[in-house]
Amino acid sequence: MQVRAVENGGMLKMVPLDVVIDFCYENLEGVKLSKNGTHVLSRCPLCGDSKKSLSKKRFNLDYNSGNPIFHCFNCNESGSFLTLYSTLKGISIAQSLKELQSYNPDYLIQKLSNRKKEKIIKEIEYEYHDYILNDCVSINEQVDGYMKLIYQKALRKFIRDRKLSHLNIYVAYKGDYQGRFIIPIYNKDNHIVYFQARAMIDSVLPKYKNPTLAKGSIIFNKHEFDSSKYIIICEGLIDAATIGNQGTSCLGSEISKDFLNEVSQLTNKGLIVCLDNDEAGLKSTLKLIDSNDTPPNTKFFLFSNDKYKDINEFYVGSGINSIYKFVIDNSYSSTKAYTKIKISPWRRKLLGGKCK
Repeated sequence: MQVRAVENGGMLKMVPLDVVIDFCYENLEGVKLSKNGTHVLSRCPLCGDSKKSLSKKRFNLDYNSGNPIFHCFNCNESGSFLTLYSTLKGISIAQSLKELQSYNPDYLIQKLSNRKKEKIIKEIEYEYHDYILNDCVSINEQVDGYMKLIYQKALRKFIRDRKLSHLNIYVAYKGDYQGRFIIPIYNKDNHIVYFQARAMIDSVLPKYKNPTLAKGSIIFNKHEFDSSKYIIICEGLIDAATIGNQGTSCLGSEISKDFLNEVSQLTNKGLIVCLDNDEAGLKSTLKLIDSNDTPPNTKFFLFSNDKYKDINEFYVGSGINSIYKFVIDNSYSSTKAYTKIKISPWRRKLLGGKCK
């Protein structure tokens, strides 16, 4: 097979076009192919592209006769397919080279083409997701091999930096979720019923990859709640875990009416909606307020300034002791929350200057 690319001392054989295209469809957002099928246009997975216009696609990847190269006209990042493969999978150049060269090209094409379908079938077929741990390492287990050790060190740093020593977190060193921190949700029998897979590298998109499952049926901390206290609904599992046993996650910035009603049955005190301190979080908060679909005794948490994006970031940066009490003290009724958002200059700025 013809040698086409050299990088960091490693020689990458000519990459089949189907491998490149399948990789793009599975890892890039808004992929559009040229008529001859050799040029990819998409949103940039490295910088996220435009935050204001989701239709903008400034990431370009050209097949380049078997030596694919990419360039983003937003962040100006550029490089080879090997570099892109390494970055998006969260593995080294050497490991990427090994993976790409260790397969028969025809088998690799078939493997990539069917991966998404096989993944969905597996995740729907199994009642539990305990299988994910077969691809992971934890912070305390004895590991063999250099790559496992590198992943474990990254996991330990992540847990330390985020102050999450009380939470079971793993890191996937292989499989569909390779290069992602795995945050499981357990049932009362200690089976994993869902998990959130967060990219190890913040610039990698999508930031989260989750199993194929109806999100509304999963309630983090369901068996830990004290019904005499508020239940605080956050976007992500890390923020919910930062709250403690009274925290739960809607697994995204959108909260369904069914999810709210289900969680409200587990508390006699009330709910507090605590979404991220960004455009998406504020828009979802306003949408919930406008819908009048929230159960009685629902409040909305608002950050006092724009310094922190989410609860975990605030907890790590502020040094506050009782994050649960802090959230309660900064939560408001729907009317007051709406007013505070509407009259706040920095919140209006986060919303792009729009606040109806």
